Amino acid sequence: MYFEASLKERALKFLRLVTKRYARLPGDITIEVSTKCGQACPMCFRGPLGIDGRAMDYALFSGLMDALRSAFADERPRYLNFVGLGEPFLNEALGDMLKLAKKTFPGTCLNVSTSLAVPDHALFSTLSSENLVNRISVSIDNPGGGSLHPFSRQISENLAFLKEMKNRGGFKIRLQTLITSREAAEQVIELARKTGADEVQLMRIDLHAFKGGAPVMRPSLAEERAIVARAELLAAKYCIKCRNNNSYDIFMDLASAFDRRCLITDDAIFIDVEGNVLPCFYLRDVSFGNLARQSLAEIGETRRAFSFYEKQSSLCKGCDIYRRKHSGARP
Repeated sequence: MYFEASLKERALKFLRLVTKRYARLPGDITIEVSTKCGQACPMCFRGPLGIDGRAMDYALFSGLMDALRSAFADERPRYLNFVGLGEPFLNEALGDMLKLAKKTFPGTCLNVSTSLAVPDHALFSTLSSENLVNRISVSIDNPGGGSLHPFSRQISENLAFLKEMKNRGGFKIRLQTLITSREAAEQVIELARKTGADEVQLMRIDLHAFKGGAPVMRPSLAEERAIVARAELLAAKYCIKCRNNNSYDIFMDLASAFDRRCLITDDAIFIDVEGNVLPCFYLRDVSFGNLARQSLAEIGETRRAFSFYEKQSSLCKGCDIYRRKHSGARP
């Protein structure tokens, strides 16, 4: 969430990264409420990582909120993100979870990521009428035809309904799409204009779980940069924000030691469907503890003792989600 941070927050993040320290309390918390998914997108890590379809129990979620509330006391995290290797809307308790999160941290921004493949207009209406979310992020493929996130009539209808609910409520819509071609990126920006989306996030097809070979073709680095530059210009024409995780600024380039350090290390945690606290959604075996049984302070001590900063060169070797350049094998 670097793009939305204040100058002071950016400066503090820079200092933490270059000195290899962690924020006293994580500002960006992701909670994986579901690993269930009805789609089989070729670039998803669920298959290669052997992720079983499960939904987080509401009682567990409630316990996590209690633990976080105790840790933050009179403070609050900046973001609570409901996303992971699954579809959040396949958890029947999602609405109640969002209500509890809003009650626990009323000033925190709540973000739900979805493919919109699950038609739940009643919940969409509740999200709007009760002001439960600040943003809904929709993973979308090329509307003109694509195979990454299949764009169906159902998804199109859900987008239209979401636009109607957005006009009634106060949440924002972000479209997330993978960088495959200039044409595809431009079509997603045109879709954002038609559906009232506030932002488009362009993401690189990653090599994490695919043994050095992308599951689908991805552009060369030079082509990728050209696609992003063109997309940013088109989005600006429509007053839509266009973001890319591989293009920050010179300060973040320095903070990452020029692609040798992950940019979310310092102030982000990922809580999986069982309550385990991980560095990110991919490193499933790197657990710093379980928030249902341990305090956030205890988990923080374990993370520091683990020396995650020092181990990223080996653990994160194949990841280029936040890097400027492609890492690992070339497509």
